[in-house]
Amino acid sequence: MQIERVPLPGIGVSYTLHTTQGRLLGVVCHRSGRRELVLYAPDDPDTVQRSLVLTDVEAREVAELLHPVATIEHVPDLERRAASLTVATVPVTAVSPYAGSTVGEAVAGVRGVTVIAVLSDGRSTTAPEPGHRIAHGDALVVAGTPDGVGALSRRLTPDDP
Repeated sequence: MQIERVPLPGIGVSYTLHTTQGRLLGVVCHRSGRRELVLYAPDDPDTVQRSLVLTDVEAREVAELLHPVATIEHVPDLERRAASLTVATVPVTAVSPYAGSTVGEAVAGVRGVTVIAVLSDGRSTTAPEPGHRIAHGDALVVAGTPDGVGALSRRLTPDDP
Protein backbone atom coordinates (compact mmCIF):
# COMPACT_ATOMS: atom_id res chain seq x y z
CA MET A 1 0.00 0.00 0.00
CA GLN A 2 1.32 3.42 -0.91
CA ILE A 3 0.45 6.55 1.05
CA GLU A 4 0.84 9.84 -0.77
CA ARG A 5 1.81 12.89 1.29
CA VAL A 6 0.95 16.28 -0.18
CA PRO A 7 1.75 19.60 1.57
CA LEU A 8 -1.20 21.98 1.58
CA PRO A 9 0.26 25.50 1.89
CA GLY A 10 -1.42 27.46 4.66
CA ILE A 11 -3.54 24.44 5.65
CA GLY A 12 -1.36 21.50 6.62
CA VAL A 13 -0.68 18.12 5.01
CA SER A 14 -2.90 15.65 3.16
CA TYR A 15 -2.28 11.90 3.24
CA THR A 16 -4.14 9.70 0.76
CA LEU A 17 -4.25 6.02 -0.08
CA HIS A 18 -6.15 3.81 -2.49
CA THR A 19 -8.12 1.06 -0.78
CA THR A 20 -8.32 -2.47 -2.21
CA GLN A 21 -11.89 -1.56 -3.25
CA GLY A 22 -10.47 1.20 -5.46
CA ARG A 23 -11.61 4.12 -3.30
CA LEU A 24 -9.42 7.10 -2.47
CA LEU A 25 -9.29 7.78 1.27
CA GLY A 26 -7.54 10.72 2.85
CA VAL A 27 -6.59 12.33 6.11
CA VAL A 28 -6.03 16.08 6.18
CA CYS A 29 -3.83 17.16 9.08
CA HIS A 30 -4.48 20.85 9.62
CA ARG A 31 -1.80 23.07 11.11
CA SER A 32 -4.22 23.77 13.98
CA GLY A 33 -4.10 20.09 14.96
CA ARG A 34 -7.56 19.31 13.60
CA ARG A 35 -7.85 16.08 11.60
CA GLU A 36 -10.30 15.47 8.79
CA LEU A 37 -11.16 12.07 7.30
CA VAL A 38 -11.98 12.44 3.61
CA LEU A 39 -13.58 10.05 1.13
CA TYR A 40 -13.13 11.17 -2.45
CA ALA A 41 -15.66 10.61 -5.24
CA PRO A 42 -14.99 7.34 -7.13
CA ASP A 43 -14.95 9.06 -10.54
CA ASP A 44 -13.01 12.21 -9.52
CA PRO A 45 -10.07 12.06 -7.09
CA ASP A 46 -10.27 15.85 -6.58
CA THR A 47 -13.90 15.88 -5.42
CA VAL A 48 -14.66 15.23 -1.76
CA GLN A 49 -17.67 12.96 -1.44
CA ARG A 50 -17.77 12.89 2.36
CA SER A 51 -15.66 14.30 5.16
CA LEU A 52 -15.62 14.03 8.91
CA VAL A 53 -13.77 16.41 11.23
CA LEU A 54 -12.17 14.84 14.30
CA THR A 55 -10.81 16.48 17.43
CA ASP A 56 -7.26 15.61 18.52
CA VAL A 57 -8.64 13.13 21.07
CA GLU A 58 -10.99 11.51 18.55
CA ALA A 59 -8.20 11.21 15.97
CA ARG A 60 -5.93 9.46 18.49
CA GLU A 61 -8.72 7.08 19.53
CA VAL A 62 -9.54 6.19 15.91
CA ALA A 63 -5.84 5.63 15.23
CA GLU A 64 -5.63 3.31 18.24
CA LEU A 65 -8.67 1.39 17.07
CA LEU A 66 -7.25 0.97 13.57
CA HIS A 67 -3.72 0.06 14.62
CA PRO A 68 -2.39 -0.01 18.19
CA VAL A 69 1.13 0.83 17.05
CA ALA A 70 -0.15 4.24 15.95
CA THR A 71 -0.13 5.28 19.60
CA ILE A 72 3.61 4.78 19.71
CA GLU A 73 4.02 6.93 16.61
CA HIS A 74 2.45 9.89 18.40
CA VAL A 75 4.86 9.72 21.32
CA PRO A 76 7.63 11.69 19.53
CA ASP A 77 5.15 14.56 19.13
CA LEU A 78 4.56 14.47 22.88
CA GLU A 79 8.32 14.40 23.41
CA ARG A 80 8.74 17.61 21.39
CA ARG A 81 6.05 19.33 23.45
CA ALA A 82 7.39 18.19 26.82
CA ALA A 83 11.12 18.74 27.07
CA SER A 84 11.33 16.65 30.23
CA LEU A 85 9.85 13.56 28.54
CA THR A 86 12.11 10.88 27.08
CA VAL A 87 10.91 8.02 24.90
CA ALA A 88 13.08 4.94 24.38
CA THR A 89 13.04 1.31 23.38
CA VAL A 90 14.71 -0.80 26.04
CA PRO A 91 15.68 -4.35 25.04
CA VAL A 92 15.37 -7.35 27.34
CA THR A 93 18.75 -8.93 26.67
CA ALA A 94 20.01 -12.45 27.32
CA VAL A 95 21.79 -11.20 30.46
CA SER A 96 18.74 -9.37 31.80
CA PRO A 97 17.76 -10.58 35.25
CA TYR A 98 14.15 -9.69 34.36
CA ALA A 99 13.71 -12.04 31.39
CA GLY A 100 10.75 -14.21 32.40
CA SER A 101 9.50 -11.61 34.87
CA THR A 102 6.40 -9.45 34.57
CA VAL A 103 6.34 -5.83 33.45
CA GLY A 104 5.28 -4.92 37.00
CA GLU A 105 8.29 -6.69 38.50
CA ALA A 106 10.65 -5.09 35.98
CA VAL A 107 9.54 -1.52 36.74
CA ALA A 108 8.85 -1.92 40.46
CA GLY A 109 10.62 0.83 42.36
CA VAL A 110 11.73 2.72 39.24
CA ARG A 111 10.25 6.19 39.47
CA GLY A 112 9.39 8.43 36.55
CA VAL A 113 8.90 5.82 33.82
CA THR A 114 5.90 4.14 32.18
CA VAL A 115 5.88 1.13 29.87
CA ILE A 116 3.68 2.06 26.94
CA ALA A 117 4.21 -1.09 24.84
CA VAL A 118 6.00 -4.42 24.70
CA LEU A 119 7.43 -5.49 21.33
CA SER A 120 7.72 -9.27 21.06
CA ASP A 121 8.24 -11.53 18.05
CA GLY A 122 7.00 -8.91 15.58
CA ARG A 123 3.89 -8.16 17.67
CA SER A 124 3.17 -5.22 19.93
CA THR A 125 1.15 -5.07 23.09
CA THR A 126 0.18 -1.51 23.91
CA ALA A 127 -0.49 -0.48 27.51
CA PRO A 128 0.58 -3.88 28.86
CA GLU A 129 -0.87 -5.03 32.16
CA PRO A 130 1.59 -5.31 35.09
CA GLY A 131 1.26 -9.11 34.87
CA HIS A 132 2.40 -9.23 31.23
CA ARG A 133 5.47 -11.51 31.03
CA ILE A 134 8.57 -10.29 29.24
CA ALA A 135 11.19 -12.54 27.69
CA HIS A 136 14.67 -12.41 26.21
CA GLY A 137 14.40 -10.68 22.83
CA ASP A 138 11.45 -8.49 23.82
CA ALA A 139 11.76 -4.72 23.94
CA LEU A 140 9.88 -2.29 26.15
CA VAL A 141 8.78 1.01 24.68
CA VAL A 142 8.93 3.41 27.62
CA ALA A 143 8.27 7.07 28.31
CA GLY A 144 9.30 9.13 31.29
CA THR A 145 11.93 11.33 32.78
CA PRO A 146 15.48 10.87 31.52
CA ASP A 147 16.49 9.57 34.96
CA GLY A 148 13.60 7.08 35.09
CA VAL A 149 14.22 5.77 31.57
CA GLY A 150 17.95 5.50 32.31
CA ALA A 151 17.34 3.61 35.54
CA LEU A 152 15.03 1.11 33.84
CA SER A 153 17.47 0.67 30.96
CA ARG A 154 20.34 -0.05 33.38
CA ARG A 155 18.11 -2.48 35.28
CA LEU A 156 17.07 -4.43 32.17
CA THR A 157 20.38 -4.31 30.32
CA PRO A 158 23.12 -4.61 32.92
CA ASP A 159 26.75 -4.62 31.82
CA ASP A 160 28.06 -8.01 30.78
CA PRO A 161 29.77 -9.79 33.72
